Amino acid sequence: MTEVKLSRRNTALLIQDMQNDIVKSGRPVVPLGETVLIDNCKKLLTQARRLDVPVLYVQVTRRADGRDAPRPPLGTEMPIGGPPLIEGTHGAEIVSELTPLSTEPMITKHTTSPFNTTDIEVYLRRFGITTLILSGYSTTGVVEGSLRDARDKDYDCVVALDCCAAATEQEHLTCIDIIFPRMAWVANSDEIISAFVI
Repeated sequence: MTEVKLSRRNTALLIQDMQNDIVKSGRPVVPLGETVLIDNCKKLLTQARRLDVPVLYVQVTRRADGRDAPRPPLGTEMPIGGPPLIEGTHGAEIVSELTPLSTEPMITKHTTSPFNTTDIEVYLRRFGITTLILSGYSTTGVVEGSLRDARDKDYDCVVALDCCAAATEQEHLTCIDIIFPRMAWVANSDEIISAFVI
């Protein structure tokens, strides 16, 4: 594989769906567990800030009446016990360990990918971003969704493999080992930080 070099002038870190109702609700956070996932994201976030790499947060929220919740897939019933993520509640907030700075944009979405129902591309264009570092929960949800959409829009992508988790190990590893390498550089947070040209 060709050596990857990243520039802080055109690269941004996306911290996605790292919310209380998602990663601190007792649901499976595999293979890392919630504490390790949050710690790894915090390490990457701290280094990105140190390098002046732009950080954008992505959160998913729902109306209190649930009218904007996704419909169940055809032929299935709505899963029971999904996270409420009600806008304005503690559950919808980003976990305290990863609290955004006032200068870091918060992108609020209502779909799996932030590229469908938000103004994320306004920020990316204005910041001059051409490369995205993707992290978050879940590997098979927001990470895969944003990766596919970003690639279709010609962004170069990096997936931080130790800053992602899913409901099952099989789901996570299928993405990390088979699907994502077709679209992105998949690397751990230390490798990503080391790839920045200072």
